[in-house]
Amino acid sequence: MLATELTRTNKAKHTNPAKNQHQEHSSKKAKEHKKTHKRTNNSTTPKAPMALLTIYANFLKKLAHAQVKHPYLTVALILAATLAIVGGLPHVKTIASLEQMMPKDIEEIRAFHTLRDQNLGQDMIAIIIETNPESTQEDAIFDVRDRKVLEYIEYLANVITKEPDIRETFSAKDIILATAHEIGITASTIQDIPDDALRTILENEAVKEQLQGFINHDATTTIIIATTDVSADDTRMGILADTIIKHLEDAGHPPGIRTTLTGTPIIQRRLGYLIAKDRKSTQWLSTLLVFIITMILFGTFTSALVPILIVTISVTWLYGIMGYAGLPISTLAGGVAAMVIGIGIDYSIHLMNKFKNERACGKTVQNAIEHAVQETGTALTGAAIATILAFLAFLLGSMPEMRRFGMLMAIGVGSSFTFSIFGLPAFLIIEEKIIHHLKKRLRFGIEGELVLYEKGEAHPDTHEEVKPSPEELKTLFERYKVCKPKQTTRNKQRTSKNN
Repeated sequence: MLATELTRTNKAKHTNPAKNQHQEHSSKKAKEHKKTHKRTNNSTTPKAPMALLTIYANFLKKLAHAQVKHPYLTVALILAATLAIVGGLPHVKTIASLEQMMPKDIEEIRAFHTLRDQNLGQDMIAIIIETNPESTQEDAIFDVRDRKVLEYIEYLANVITKEPDIRETFSAKDIILATAHEIGITASTIQDIPDDALRTILENEAVKEQLQGFINHDATTTIIIATTDVSADDTRMGILADTIIKHLEDAGHPPGIRTTLTGTPIIQRRLGYLIAKDRKSTQWLSTLLVFIITMILFGTFTSALVPILIVTISVTWLYGIMGYAGLPISTLAGGVAAMVIGIGIDYSIHLMNKFKNERACGKTVQNAIEHAVQETGTALTGAAIATILAFLAFLLGSMPEMRRFGMLMAIGVGSSFTFSIFGLPAFLIIEEKIIHHLKKRLRFGIEGELVLYEKGEAHPDTHEEVKPSPEELKTLFERYKVCKPKQTTRNKQRTSKNN
């Protein structure tokens, strides 16, 4: 049996050797095909992002080329769009209301808004009336219980109460008038109360105890309290504060008396003023410092001015978009402009530095711009996207103030990057043309076609560097390089002269 099985096995192996070889060849071919397919898949996987980068780099090159060919048109388009966006600047608002900086879906804040809707949640405005110990007036008053001061308090309280945003007012005159009615004196104003009766009321112990809520122990300070609910509305709050200040100015004050206005709405109004003031000062200061740094870095006024123009346009777009979109400036967002200038100037400096280096190496303006934008622009794009996404992460927070800050910074950084890629190259071209025309060149030659340039200085694309006789220009050759127009340029110039 064992011999029989071995015989069958050997027969099976040697029955058709060609068939076996074909099967082995097919198996090897299938394995090689799988390996090749696997290698192909592995090799094509990383090529996808590289292809996108190549497409984007070519786009940047074409964008730079368009700005080189049409620099004035590019600048005109940017300025026209900027003029349109400037229309949003007057609509930019500054908010200082703490309620608008806090989330509205918190239970405590919702409860407070419910109280406001039911006229129960109120804010306080206080008018502080006090004696001035440094007053040198002969008839100066040093006691706020004086009749003139009490009549002054009554006048201010009556005027302020008439304002629609004022709920009610409280002062010492309310206690005095109520006491006068209790003792049988018919008086609708302080002036209607006789001097003796007024003195009696003020010396009453019960009245003194009640007046402690309005007059301090030595009778040098008193207050008028007005209640309102405008703290959640910055516009109404500002109007009310201005109105009360005007009433105080129109009313004047008794001799030796001074007044001070305070309270939540007044403090928030002052805070809004400080936010606007600090925003302007930090913006101008950051612009000045950036200008000084770039001037030191590049060595010329125009090279420092060009990036400043770019960041200024970016900040203008930021404020314009804020105005049109209704995004206000608040405490945290007050320094957005300075931060946008500080971050945005990086993009301009990187691109300008690359362009200057390419020009110093002898490349033409077009090649230098295209190479700078194509090579630097890709890296700047990645940096800008990363920065924008980092600020957009603020939108995931619950505080409206933080979300507003993240949105504004993302808009500002995006504007700075955009105008560094589309705008800055055109300004660099115009800068070179202006400098070339402003500089006086020493010309010589039979037709005056030879022009002197300093060593290391870039010459325009319409000229080429030549080497005249060293014997003739031995002294000049140590300091200057000599250029002349290209043949095609000279033919065009001669043709135009003949015409």
